[in-house]
Amino acid sequence: MKKLILMSALLSLALVTTASAAIGWAGNVWPNNGANVVPTGPLDVYGQCWKSGVTDMAGQGMDIEAYLDVTTDLGGPTLISMTYLGDVGSNDEYTGQIGQTLLVGASWVSVNVKFHDLSDDTWYDLIPDQTGAPGPQVYNVTDVLPVDIDVTFTMCMSGEPFTDGPCVVGSAAEINSWGSGVAMTSLGGDLYEVTVTFLAGGNPSFEYKYQKDGCSAWESVGNRLVTLPTDGTTAVGLAADSWNNLPMACGMGNTFTEDKTVCFQVCLDGVETLGDVCVVGNIPALDNWGTGVTMTMVGPGLYQACIVFPIGSAAGFNVEYKYKKDGCATWEGTANHMVWMDDASPTEQTLTHNWEDGPGACAPVGNEDATFSTLKSLYR
Repeated sequence: MKKLILMSALLSLALVTTASAAIGWAGNVWPNNGANVVPTGPLDVYGQCWKSGVTDMAGQGMDIEAYLDVTTDLGGPTLISMTYLGDVGSNDEYTGQIGQTLLVGASWVSVNVKFHDLSDDTWYDLIPDQTGAPGPQVYNVTDVLPVDIDVTFTMCMSGEPFTDGPCVVGSAAEINSWGSGVAMTSLGGDLYEVTVTFLAGGNPSFEYKYQKDGCSAWESVGNRLVTLPTDGTTAVGLAADSWNNLPMACGMGNTFTEDKTVCFQVCLDGVETLGDVCVVGNIPALDNWGTGVTMTMVGPGLYQACIVFPIGSAAGFNVEYKYKKDGCATWEGTANHMVWMDDASPTEQTLTHNWEDGPGACAPVGNEDATFSTLKSLYR
């Protein structure tokens, strides 16, 4: 009887171990579903997987293999082995190559990235691309560029601090295949431009974004997608972009026609603070939800900081903000405060709150009577 119980326990443990060995996640297939590809060479496809205790170790995770299951309108399926490319955080990334012979003459190609866990013989497939679209990913086999095309990129850096001008980078070789981007030239102020020649025979579709500070810091927004004309056009000027899609300024969008001063006040009447008080928010002038801007005591329990949105900088956006105390370490526990800023906003305004919207009895202090240091906004 004891042997029977022991065997049953061992069997249960084996089943639990096998179940927990399965791949926990797979995704980030690239190119994304619906991308245009060209038949002038092979097509590289990428995918990532995660398995607890396996892929989060350095190097290739044990007992994992990956495949591309490829079908075109001319035939298939064709199974293609993928190879381990490297670690991306806790994920293992694999890549596989669809040969040119499968693309020539086809109008579309369908790709199902599949991961096989050899430890328990389970499969993980139909996985999503980088936009979350589930597999299989279907790509359009399209015409190549018939002639060279000069493409002009324009970037407005207004509202973003930077130490060196922006660079444009993307999926095409002409913009360095997601490496260090192509430096842009200043047109004056915060406006930058560069013209890049995309060569005949290349893919008319590509993705791009921007870098700054010597091509070392990336935008955090998604990739921008462009499909160039294949009708013999030789020059294209893309619409101007702004860093992280901030409100457009540089004389091309909704801008302030005068300086706008906003003073933030918080009353800590009856609330203890062990150190500085700060205001912090979603814009560079309020430290982008970082430590925040240190406030000055302008009355008993009343703290204030003022910022200026300069004339000519981008307008038309919500400023979200909160307060912090105890050396700018303790956050308010309430929802974000909010104020809309556009050219119709008052030239000067004071926004006063009680800490965590609680009770308070601070005497109000107007801008004209206050002694404070006006902080220039990082909006340029």
